[in-house]
Amino acid sequence: MMFRCFVCKSSFVTVQMLIRHLKVFHAFYPGKKFQLMCDQTGCHQRFWTFSGFRKHLHNKHSAKSLDQFENEPVIVENEPVIVENEPVIVDVSDEPVVNLIPEQPENSQSCNETRQHTQEMCASLIANLQGCGVATNVITTVVENMEELVEELHSNVKDDVVKLLSNDEEIRTKFDDYFDNLENPFSKLNTEAKRKKHFSEKWGIVEPVEVALGVRYDTRRNRTTGTYDQVPITDKFVYIPLLQTLKFIFTNQEICDHFVQPCEKTGFYKDFCDGNYFRDHPLFSEKPNSLQIQIFYDDFEMANPLGSKHGIHKVGSIYFVLRNLSPKINSALMNIHLLALFHTEDVKKYGFDLILQPLVRDLKVLECTGIEVPFSDEPVYGTIAQVTGDNLGLHTLLGYVESFSANNFCHFCLVDKQTSQTVFRDDDPRITLRNKALHDQHCNDLMVDPTLPSTFGVKRQCLFNDLQYFHVSENYAVDIMHDILEGVGQFELKLLFAYLSDNKIISKTDVCN
Repeated sequence: MMFRCFVCKSSFVTVQMLIRHLKVFHAFYPGKKFQLMCDQTGCHQRFWTFSGFRKHLHNKHSAKSLDQFENEPVIVENEPVIVENEPVIVDVSDEPVVNLIPEQPENSQSCNETRQHTQEMCASLIANLQGCGVATNVITTVVENMEELVEELHSNVKDDVVKLLSNDEEIRTKFDDYFDNLENPFSKLNTEAKRKKHFSEKWGIVEPVEVALGVRYDTRRNRTTGTYDQVPITDKFVYIPLLQTLKFIFTNQEICDHFVQPCEKTGFYKDFCDGNYFRDHPLFSEKPNSLQIQIFYDDFEMANPLGSKHGIHKVGSIYFVLRNLSPKINSALMNIHLLALFHTEDVKKYGFDLILQPLVRDLKVLECTGIEVPFSDEPVYGTIAQVTGDNLGLHTLLGYVESFSANNFCHFCLVDKQTSQTVFRDDDPRITLRNKALHDQHCNDLMVDPTLPSTFGVKRQCLFNDLQYFHVSENYAVDIMHDILEGVGQFELKLLFAYLSDNKIISKTDVCN
């Protein structure tokens, strides 16, 4: 059988020789305008990858008759790639012929395990690229190039081995069959769908769920008529199921080994479990193995934050970490898990309750029923430990006023703006700390009189308050970056160093150093 080049009409004995000819003599390599055409017996199907072209030739044209090529010369002049050297003649007249490749090798199971291990190594390489945030089209290009590289290596090794063999047709045929059946480890990973299927079967994947928020009408150009029509668009957000994510996390034995038990009382504040809130918590104090879920919320810009599209494409994101793991483990990005992605503009239109509903539903199951984990014979329960974020994100998520020039701007207490200038301790009698009763009263006042924009800094009820073991008034997380590190901290240090220098406690040289 012969395979014809669609460019110069040359004919080749094998598919690999044709592909090598296309690469070397016609410089066909994957790119934006890369395209191959089949020119076998009038077939003009087009391909955008060498792997697809190769499969097509093997499946559709490998069994074609040679009659149609009898009158066509095989062009091999000036083509060093397809010229084959004369095989090495070995005199084996006095020696028995040895079957180099037995039909049923005894170590076939070991060979299969080796091939599977090789494919897993290739899959791990691709998974690492995806974990580093490499774009999907870049990964696909890399895999296609690696696939072609492996095919080229297989072909070169086959040619070199065949040249070392005798003229025994049976041995040559067995070697040909062996190399033809040798799978390319990247062939099962050369598309996004194949990679997704492989990762799902091998390691498992927690699939995101699209949740509809509502329908809006937007203007779209009709390609047929050329006019602009009003079409319905479904507003959606993506939710990654919490319970499935937790079960998937604990399939990792290393995570189970690093699951941290509550620390003992030491008198020092080193972690969340050292505070009175944790020690008096109705769930964490009664069930030491309970999952401490810390939620983080923030928005980020998809476009240039300084450009004209500022704010239009802003996306809100909710993440979580397990406080049961050590800070060293939680500092790795792989242990910061995504919960939800949504368009920030949808929050203004639909509110946060619709976005939080799937999460709160899973949290209620975790509080009441728990989940099965490998390191415990009994179900493990859990709830929200704290909700973190910047000041704007916390106030937006928890239902407080989002303007920090408001009269009641603090989510810890009910101090007004004027009094806050003279109050510096939380035990000051002018301070009234927020609690469940006061917060519920403020929310009820808003329900009685919907015209009120806010009451004592409260704008709305938060869906997290429906949980059994968490209430927004007991969320004691602060925005240390904006409040201290990028806020008042630098001014306080300036005043401190000025005082120390003026009183000759330290010199200006020490301050500079």
